[in-house]
Amino acid sequence: MSDGDLERWMLPLREGDLTALEHIYGDMRLAVYATALAVTANHAVAEDVTQEVFVRIFARARQYRPGTSPRAWIVAIARNLARAHVRTSKRESSAPDPDGIAAIAPESAATGQRMDLVNALLRLKPAEREIVALHDVAGFTHAEIATALRLPPGTVRWKYRVAIGRLRESLSVEIT
Repeated sequence: MSDGDLERWMLPLREGDLTALEHIYGDMRLAVYATALAVTANHAVAEDVTQEVFVRIFARARQYRPGTSPRAWIVAIARNLARAHVRTSKRESSAPDPDGIAAIAPESAATGQRMDLVNALLRLKPAEREIVALHDVAGFTHAEIATALRLPPGTVRWKYRVAIGRLRESLSVEIT
C-alpha cells in the first residue's frame, strides 16, 4: 500500500473506523514489527511494542497531520515506543533474543546459515539493524526510511551500505 492509499485510510481512522485500522495494520504490521525488533532485539518485546503501536495509532489518529507520510508517522511511533521500552528495560537488564532476531533472517536459509545471520545481525548497531530491517524485510525504499527516521537520504544509504558490509564481513569470518 502506498502513502496515498494509507492516507485514504487515515481519514476514516480519525473518525474511529476500525476497518481502516485493519487495513493499516495489514499493510504496516511487518514494518512496525521489524522496527521494534531492530531496536529491542527481543521477539517478545517487539510483539508487545507492535500491539501497542496500533493501539496508540487508533487512540491518537486525530494527531496525524494530513499531507505527511503516514508510513513515516507510524514507523516513528514504533521507533519511539521501542526506544522507550529499551530505556525502561535497561534497568531490568533484558538481553537480546537471538530467536527474535531470527525473524529478520530469511526462512529459506538452512538452520546454520540462519544462526550465522542472526549472530551477525546482533553485532550491528540498533540503527543499522533498523535500516536493514526496514529495507530488506519491510520493503521500504531508502527515501521512505529517511523520511521515517528523519535522516538525510544519503545518510540512510551510507548506513545501509556500512551495515551490509559489516554483515558480509561477519558472515565471511564465520563461514571460513
